[in-house]
Amino acid sequence: MSVYCVKCKDEIHPMRVKALPNTKVCVKCSTTGTYRAITTVNGEGDHTWNDIQFLTPEQYAQYEAVNKGKSHPTEFINYDDDGSNLQGPFIIEEFED
Repeated sequence: MSVYCVKCKDEIHPMRVKALPNTKVCVKCSTTGTYRAITTVNGEGDHTWNDIQFLTPEQYAQYEAVNKGKSHPTEFINYDDDGSNLQGPFIIEEFED
């Protein structure tokens, strides 16, 4: 069964419908941008771990602007202790060499 975009009326690709069964729009009409990921190192001393932070296009553009030409990138730190809000809010911290 074909599914059609509510904006442009074109058929939505069957693989998109399979991945997102409730989708109403095709890829070209979607307003969701591509998420990017950065790795972070958290903790101190013997208690460090690596993590991945997923950023919206707007957050990633801000991250890129802050880090332009830097050898040690600025990290986006998520201070939400329970980890339930991995999409933000993020605070930008500068690291000094």
